[in-house]
Amino acid sequence: MDVELPPSYALTSPASPAPLYSERPSVSERVLQTERHPTGLAPAVQEQKHIYKTDHLEVRLHPPHWGLALPAYGLGGTIDGVINFCKSCSHVVELSVSLQGAINTSASQHATVAVPGVSRVVILKKKQVVFTAPAKQSATLKGEFPFAIQFPTYLDGQHDPLPPSYTVYQPGISTEIHYSFRVDISRKGMRRHEKLVVPLLYLPKSRPETPPVDELPWAHTDAVLNSERMSNVTLKPTWLPRQDPNAHRREDLPRISLTMAATKCFASGDTIAILLKIESPRSPALARLLSHNAHLSLVKRQKTWISLGAQISIREQCLSRADLYLADESQEGIAYLRLEVQAGESGRETSWRVKDAVAVEHAIRLIILPPEHLKDFPVYRHEIPIMLTTDQYGTLQSESLILGGIPFPALGLNDVHRYLRADI
Repeated sequence: MDVELPPSYALTSPASPAPLYSERPSVSERVLQTERHPTGLAPAVQEQKHIYKTDHLEVRLHPPHWGLALPAYGLGGTIDGVINFCKSCSHVVELSVSLQGAINTSASQHATVAVPGVSRVVILKKKQVVFTAPAKQSATLKGEFPFAIQFPTYLDGQHDPLPPSYTVYQPGISTEIHYSFRVDISRKGMRRHEKLVVPLLYLPKSRPETPPVDELPWAHTDAVLNSERMSNVTLKPTWLPRQDPNAHRREDLPRISLTMAATKCFASGDTIAILLKIESPRSPALARLLSHNAHLSLVKRQKTWISLGAQISIREQCLSRADLYLADESQEGIAYLRLEVQAGESGRETSWRVKDAVAVEHAIRLIILPPEHLKDFPVYRHEIPIMLTTDQYGTLQSESLILGGIPFPALGLNDVHRYLRADI
């Protein structure tokens, strides 16, 4: 009986690394998915307005149509619309609308030392009374009642911005930040109260607070290195436990320094430039050898705190790898390098956090490996936390003029996997 052998696999190398994994489809890819509206109350009309109905009322939301299944709002966006009573509703004490947001985290037993279950952290609860009856009385409502309620910019009592709608799945753990708009009809006595809950997408744009640094020159000059807008870091060697302790006192160890923009805040999709200087006067050839072993990448970390903050679940992903250029080696024993890494995809990355709950962080990681023929030689590692924003500096004013002051949502933050769950 002939057995068909599986295909052979080729090992990857620095010259031909494996392609980066991405959860999002590229421009040339397509996602086929059976259309199913993620809410229990699908819009009655799939047009420019989102319309939702219950027994007595109809709610019309008026956001611009962004082509998403759910109503989406940008930074500090206002949810406005009309509540229309299709038929009279008697014995009404109060009609109110509210904006709610929460972080839901579920963990299986193997992922936590505590009892498995679901934790819920409320991050937004804002209520607005549309109608209230006189004291100890009730009323019969009919007709239309307009409303407008706004997303706050920051978390209540904190300096951290309100986080975007978010979904992440980790081994044994899932985390979701969801927002909803709710209409409540409170009726007198034992009569049935009515409510309508509409899931929303909050996709705030972010921008750097300071203008970007002018493009770094290829030539390393004292004016560049000593500028207040630049940050200089000297890398420290890292030794493995099995290496000879006497090697720590070697006099021919190179001195490696890194220079980049001091703000460490970049718009997603931009190119981040870094200057690297390798000095090895006692072993001039070593500087050139190490320059070929420099690896720089942009890393994204998604953190979730579980077990009441006692444990942190971390999911790490490499967004991009740097292109390396040998800028100058005219001086013996000194190599100047320029590394350029792309800050993810344009409009799809932003750094944010909710203290002791969930966070999305970005960092630049530099690793310089020793030449293969050298033993008892250290590895140089350094990681620089950075902030990424969805948009570039100075684009807010022009965008506001185009849309008449309506904050444009960061559509790149919308997660296609969010709709795979029914319990939004």
